Amino acid sequence: MRDLSRRLSGAVVLSAVLTFLPAIEPAPAQNDIVGEDALEVVEPEIDPCGSEEITIADMRWPSASILANIHLLLLTEEVGCPARIVSGDIASTGSSMATTQQPAVAPEMWVARIPEIWNSAISAGNVRPMASTYSGGTLEGWFVPASLAAANPGLEDASQLAEWEELMRALVPAPEPGLDAEGNPLPAQPVPASDLPAPKFLTCPADWACAVINDNLLRAFGLASQFEVITPANRFEMDQRIADAISLKEPLVFYYWQPNSALAQFGFHRLSLGTYEPDAFPCLGQPNCPNPQRSAFPSEPVVLAVADWVFADAPAVADYLRGATMPLEVMNALLAWQSERNADPAQVARFFIEGWPEVWQGWLPDRPADIE
Repeated sequence: MRDLSRRLSGAVVLSAVLTFLPAIEPAPAQNDIVGEDALEVVEPEIDPCGSEEITIADMRWPSASILANIHLLLLTEEVGCPARIVSGDIASTGSSMATTQQPAVAPEMWVARIPEIWNSAISAGNVRPMASTYSGGTLEGWFVPASLAAANPGLEDASQLAEWEELMRALVPAPEPGLDAEGNPLPAQPVPASDLPAPKFLTCPADWACAVINDNLLRAFGLASQFEVITPANRFEMDQRIADAISLKEPLVFYYWQPNSALAQFGFHRLSLGTYEPDAFPCLGQPNCPNPQRSAFPSEPVVLAVADWVFADAPAVADYLRGATMPLEVMNALLAWQSERNADPAQVARFFIEGWPEVWQGWLPDRPADIE
């Protein structure tokens, strides 16, 4: 009886203890994942502007400075990415981008001027040509004042300059005929050839490569013996002679290039030199070219260069730069506005933003409709 009593007493104690223990759920099977339905895979956020500040090269000639400031404004205000401008030039900027991938952007890279540096950077995969800097025309050519073109509506080709006397007779009005003894008008007399403006061609300063090319092109078009070639001492004299010819409406044939403020400030009319002939053009650059042939100037590659890391690290910047090609006529107008007002590049950039939204809005990447 005592043994039974002890056993019953122990059972009561154990029962009391068990009533205070929490319920224990069965252990999950080893192939079950606890909270599997509640888990979410959190992807790391990627900043579309990249992990580094975007540096933009200002290469210190007017058009390059304007472009640097335009891209600074649009990247910071429209794309929403931090950026700043750094100083540079073609050679130092190209070398730095090739080795350090900085600066991130060079808006106006004339790659033919630094072929070894550029080709090395491309081969190493450090730099890419994102887009053409400019659109809308060749960069170099021959021009005449608009007044000469207006007097000769069919003047379109450099080969027509061989008919200089006819071009001048259309430009220079014949004198009023006199009266005979009885007061009747005498027959009109043409302007004597000796009184017509002599054909003159304004070339580049002698130490510029285009001086040799122009001399050979005059030979190729059969104009070398007909035209007096004027060689300016420097860029200032060259511009002054063109400005004088325009303001005085004097006939002149001249070499010029763009982008340039003068093309928007003055009335220039481009003459066709034909098509670019890659087999003929190298000889035109030689002082002793034995048999120069006609050719237009080549379309020199001018590109918006971008460091390779921008593509992977800053997709918003890459998307914007991919479409950022400036029409030459717009840049010529910006340069003219800058010259007339002595404006700094930042002011010109703001003038562009306010005046040409139809150009720069096409550069912006697509954005969601709910983002203003």
